[in-house]
Amino acid sequence: MSEPLFGTPLEPWWTAQTSVQATLLARPESRRFLEPFIGREHSAAEAARELGVSVERLLYWIKQFRAAGLLLETGQRPRAGRPERQYRAVSSALIVPFALTPFADLEVQMTRQAAPLQRLEARVMARATRDLGLMNRLIYRDASGELHSETALPEGMTWAQVHPEPGGDFAGIYQLDAAAAHEVAALLEALRTRLQASRLSNGEGRPYLVRTVLLQLRQEDLTDIH
Repeated sequence: MSEPLFGTPLEPWWTAQTSVQATLLARPESRRFLEPFIGREHSAAEAARELGVSVERLLYWIKQFRAAGLLLETGQRPRAGRPERQYRAVSSALIVPFALTPFADLEVQMTRQAAPLQRLEARVMARATRDLGLMNRLIYRDASGELHSETALPEGMTWAQVHPEPGGDFAGIYQLDAAAAHEVAALLEALRTRLQASRLSNGEGRPYLVRTVLLQLRQEDLTDIH
């Protein structure tokens, strides 16, 4: 198997062997409860604080992960009263064979995996638009023949004036030649490297959602957006 994009794993790769393991790892809504234990040792209380959920809710998932063989109890930490159990994922490097997952095909799996971030993006954008009082949308074709759809700003104001905090969204379909596509890809790679270098630990700074994508389309893909 080729090396992963973002670095060398801490441990040898461990491959899911059952459909239960693959399902728990493939579904974002269950995998997030295992993530604090991947490559790290935590008590239920510590992991619950990191996730922002109740200990009771996390204990339910700990039970599921242990029964599936994905989570190990590594010891107990002494404290006043009962000792605090410590847990760690079976490995910090996990392979999930698609054949063991419950998804009908890769498109369904990718749609499910992308759904939490897409819902978050829509919710935050809707909240920001509502809070700023931007309740109209403009759809128009300009003099060059380009069709646009954008949020209507107050008369005489720019987006930077309306929303001085860092943020915003930008998406579109563009006809590019090979040179331009490679240039954009290099810019996105540089941005990803910059983001990785600037990333703070959980609880530091402020959280921002950042999404980038550059995909070559086929002509038939465009029928889905018209």
